Amino acid sequence: MVVSKDVSEKILELLKQPNTFVVTDKTVFLLYENLFDKKNTHIIAPGENQKNLSTVQSICEFLLKNGANRNSTLVAVGGGVVGDITGFAASIFMRGIDWVSVPTTLLSLCDSSIGGKTGVDLGKAKNIIGTFHFPKEIILSSHFIKSLDEREFLCGVGEVLKTACLSGEIFKFFVKNEQAMYKRDEEVLRQLVSLCANHKAQVVKKDPFEKTGLRKTLNYGHTVGHAFEAADNHKLSHGEYILHGIRIENKINQDILDKDFFIQAEALISRALNGKKTKFDMDAAVQYALADKKNKDGKIAILAIPKVGEYKEVFLTKEEFAQRLKAVL
Repeated sequence: MVVSKDVSEKILELLKQPNTFVVTDKTVFLLYENLFDKKNTHIIAPGENQKNLSTVQSICEFLLKNGANRNSTLVAVGGGVVGDITGFAASIFMRGIDWVSVPTTLLSLCDSSIGGKTGVDLGKAKNIIGTFHFPKEIILSSHFIKSLDEREFLCGVGEVLKTACLSGEIFKFFVKNEQAMYKRDEEVLRQLVSLCANHKAQVVKKDPFEKTGLRKTLNYGHTVGHAFEAADNHKLSHGEYILHGIRIENKINQDILDKDFFIQAEALISRALNGKKTKFDMDAAVQYALADKKNKDGKIAILAIPKVGEYKEVFLTKEEFAQRLKAVL
């Protein structure tokens, strides 16, 4: 998977193709207005609260109004929210049309644009309604990272660190280039995006529909992270909740984790969060964790990383999860 620094010409060429329609959000549209033809572009408001069926309906209505058909292509230009919503709309409009992903955030470049998972939230339950609908093309450009604010950049760091813990090669690169990454060194970010994107692509290739268990490794930090995100009403960025999720899940499973890995991961997370500590509603988090789609036989599923590159699924009853969660906070 090739990651280019600037693919503006390629994007312009793609968006000018006949029977092609675009979805983006207002933030991306204002930053890169020269890329879009307003007539064929549907602009949504930014933010996680747009990730719902009403937004999907608005995209389908836009397509229908503008003469889209089964041979149309829908292009998502934006972060993870735009990609998830657009891919889902493409999967259900006229029972499925082609779509192309143009991720513009660190999170979507490294993670969410790859793998074919599409969907929306239902209330505070994340990604409960969705499909597997793989894009026919993904255009990766680290050039977009320049425009991210600190919140959005940190959001991406959460998923990058998650991926690093799953791969010895990426973990070494992350540790070696940590400071350069935070300074947004262009070459470091390009390599980091390439490493993370290729890792996820290889995992998805081996387990496209999350059947063998390998793809479940990508859920590291997400059981607790998603529960905190719902309980906290999305006050932080998604990646920040994942950082908190990794930290707490490591503590919950500390007895099976390599000591050196635990210490190093804790230090990396502390630096990423810049020492910020956040209080969460534990009772609410437990209830949201119970609704997680990864759960099995009434037990809450957590992905443990005993050491870099290894994984183990841990299943806890509601009482066990609540007890462990409260014990480490």
